[in-house]
Amino acid sequence: MAGLNKAQVTAIAIIAAGALWIGSGMIGRETNPLPGVPSASNSQADVITTVRIAKSQAQPYQSGVILQGRTVASRSVDLRSEVSGRIEKILVDRGQLVKQGQEMILIAVNDREARLDQARAALSQREMQAEAARQLAKQSFQSQVKLAEAEAQLAQAKADVSRFTLDLANTRIKAPFDGVLDTRLIDEGALLNLGDRIGTVVDLDPIKITAQLSERNVGDARLGLLAKIVLTDGKTLEGQVSYIASVSDPNTRTFTIEVLAPNSDGKVLSGLAAQLRLPFGQNTAHRISPSVMTLSDEGKIGVKSVDDEDRVKFWPVEILDDGPEGTWVSGLPDQLSLIVVGQEYVAVGQKVSPVVAEGAS
Repeated sequence: MAGLNKAQVTAIAIIAAGALWIGSGMIGRETNPLPGVPSASNSQADVITTVRIAKSQAQPYQSGVILQGRTVASRSVDLRSEVSGRIEKILVDRGQLVKQGQEMILIAVNDREARLDQARAALSQREMQAEAARQLAKQSFQSQVKLAEAEAQLAQAKADVSRFTLDLANTRIKAPFDGVLDTRLIDEGALLNLGDRIGTVVDLDPIKITAQLSERNVGDARLGLLAKIVLTDGKTLEGQVSYIASVSDPNTRTFTIEVLAPNSDGKVLSGLAAQLRLPFGQNTAHRISPSVMTLSDEGKIGVKSVDDEDRVKFWPVEILDDGPEGTWVSGLPDQLSLIVVGQEYVAVGQKVSPVVAEGAS
């Protein structure tokens, strides 16, 4: 201090006094936080989170499976020409309903009627010749060889009449069954050859719905089982299982299943997407809002509930059905306190403060 002047000594004294005052404030300070403010030493587990719950009760549910399929015509036939000739007249347009046996297309007759008349006349002649040969053979005036020749000529004449009759009938193309002329590939004046494709007739009543059934459920399906069909426009139909494949698809390991449903007005067309619901028995399930569902750490879909000790529990679920009134799920106990608000902010095993949501059930 000997080399310092008075002003410097005074400054050093002031700095020392300030340091001592600050140090005295740090020593003996309370470590408790202000009221209502958590200290840094508190763990996150000590924080009680409030969640809203609703009591969920299992209800009777018709179990089964929901399949995605398509509508298909129950029958479809390609029309082909059985004679050659020119298209003389078309009586039915595409998309028009037809009745079994109704004439749709006429092919020019040409000389077919004349050939049939000629064959009938030849038949009459052969019948008289055969009868005469029989009488002569009985009296031994004619050999059995001549009789056999007359009988053969008679048989040929009958065959000619049948062939020309059928040839003439095939110039009038008729509907094979009640249905719809779906496609027509020819126009009036066109020349047809034997075997040429003319069009397609489909049968939409009943309408067929086809889908793929998994190997897990194929054992529960049976012929005649009543099924519900829901179309994309919301229209519903009821039908019966008419076919279950005996061999699975080697690529998908699924079995084709077909359902037939009445479609008398023909308004359900072929090729529409359809949901097929097959009931397999009466069980119980919970109907919940889709908003309460969440994912586990393993990526499983489920719900969270609160147990008797107010701790969070996760339940994986299987979705059975989904509709405007809620989602039906299985895999839950008959009763549970379902977390309906806050499920995304609590962890499994965490203790929470449950509050019953207003109007929730």
